[in-house]
Amino acid sequence: MARRKIDKSEEKIEKVFISFAQAQEFLGVSHQTIYNLMNKGLPSYKIGKKRVFTKEDLVNWVKSQS
Repeated sequence: MARRKIDKSEEKIEKVFISFAQAQEFLGVSHQTIYNLMNKGLPSYKIGKKRVFTKEDLVNWVKSQS
């Protein structure tokens, strides 16, 4: 197996997920409002039975709605 150099551009990017409650706190909205925003396109991910978000997605989504 040949070894190869890894460029800085190929560094592994890690997504950090936040919980539903943390997303509520971050956005300053209620539980129901998060569901309403998800229906309007707020990106979220399902891991097992839990719904999670990334701060990056939340910030980008809010910026796109302004």
